[in-house]
Amino acid sequence: MMPQLPPFAWILIVAALVVGILAGHFGWGSRWTRRMGRLHADYLAGLDYLISEQPDRALDSFLKLMDTNLDTLETHFALGSLYRRRGETERAIRVHRNLLSRNLAPEHREQALLALAQDYLRAGLLDRAEGLFQQVSDGTRLRGRALEALRGIYERQRDWVQALDAHRQLDGLGMAPPLSVAAHYLCELATYHLDRGDVDEARHLLRMARREAAPFPRAAVLRAQIAERAGQMDLAARLLTWALELAPKLLYDELAHLLRLAGEGGRERVLVELLRRAQLRAGGDFKGLVYAALALSPTDALGSLREPIELVVAREPTLLAIRQSAPQATFEQFAAQVGAMLARAESYRCADCGFAARRFYWQCPGCHSWDGFEACAIIKLR
Repeated sequence: MMPQLPPFAWILIVAALVVGILAGHFGWGSRWTRRMGRLHADYLAGLDYLISEQPDRALDSFLKLMDTNLDTLETHFALGSLYRRRGETERAIRVHRNLLSRNLAPEHREQALLALAQDYLRAGLLDRAEGLFQQVSDGTRLRGRALEALRGIYERQRDWVQALDAHRQLDGLGMAPPLSVAAHYLCELATYHLDRGDVDEARHLLRMARREAAPFPRAAVLRAQIAERAGQMDLAARLLTWALELAPKLLYDELAHLLRLAGEGGRERVLVELLRRAQLRAGGDFKGLVYAALALSPTDALGSLREPIELVVAREPTLLAIRQSAPQATFEQFAAQVGAMLARAESYRCADCGFAARRFYWQCPGCHSWDGFEACAIIKLR
């Protein structure tokens, strides 16, 4: 029975076999044969240590190849990458540092710097990674990859000015993410200034965000906040209504805010207007509005949504089961029961990674993608 090898051991075996086959096929001379002899011996020693589960001694053996044979350069890059993907960042760092200690051609040195920066990033050493990525971004061949990595680091550090600068540089290379990402950076900066009372700068940044990506619901939400602070409740309500029309997924988080702006006497009017706009959208889907309204359970205003609520109940097996379980319950009692269940439910889920939450995030805390959150409101009967 064959021994159980670590996955990358088989890759090294195959690499050694390929080199041997090429040497035999092309009939290279005695100099090549002598070099292959050294390579063969070091590979066998390294594989023996891997089989014996002595990874550090195996790494010593493979690094020895670099001491004697620069033809193993790509093998070392592959080995370092495998270590990093397996989470063995210390060994990956050692491989790539060893490469950088050699007299490499400029393109190989740049590749090794990028690989070492990726090792540091995987290890959580953001400052070291940032410095190396900046060094690589000064070149041309790997500039785009380095800038994209820097953009990710700046996002994690919430350094939105630097993230925006990296986005601009990527845009110049034709490699930028969607323009809405730059608009989000500007909205993050606007939020920062708004929290510190600098309304004029916040307005300026929101105008820039709308130039990047229009229409942009996040900018409308922030403009509504500015209008509310200025006592312009009607303007705030209009802006927020428009934002909810553009992004119905915001209903769970923002409907209560909109109803407060409308005041006690205007709640029914607002709900009717939102329903009208939802019916005008492609597909006429108003389920999100119904769920959000039920979650709030403003019983004094739900009467205006009774017909659409009953339509959604008839289409949704879970809601129908709840309705049929208590046929004697009034509409208000049913609405209150569903509202209580929705208040405990996960309201949002990231379409990219599945991260679930009760509140809305413009950037997923799990995978860090932008605009991936969708309303879900999964009601569990048990």
